Amino acid sequence: MPINSQGFRLLLLVSACMLFSSWLPAHFKLWFVSETGHVAHSQTLNVLMILLLFGRWRHAITLALLVNGLQFLFGALVLYWTWRDGGPLLGYSLTTLLHFVVLKVLNDSRAVREFMHDKQLA
Repeated sequence: MPINSQGFRLLLLVSACMLFSSWLPAHFKLWFVSETGHVAHSQTLNVLMILLLFGRWRHAITLALLVNGLQFLFGALVLYWTWRDGGPLLGYSLTTLLHFVVLKVLNDSRAVREFMHDKQLA
């Protein structure tokens, strides 16, 4: 399958969402915690997931769904706590939305699955 296929473009969207969701806390701390708080996210796991997806490893979609599902659930849980107790909502709202986009595309896109499956056939 060519690089300019729809599956490749959707993987670019997924990788942009994953990188942006891990980049936000590092650069906009006040969107996540108060001035005296501490927030830390590692970009290493998302970069590894992106490399496995573009490398078309057989279990990459399953692993990416698992990792992003956990990140989505954690973000939703923290968003619920900050909504109830008061606190910054913007950062967790954005990252939860980005993880939802990743989950939706990886789970529901036939083009991504065909793009990933194309390497195994060759």
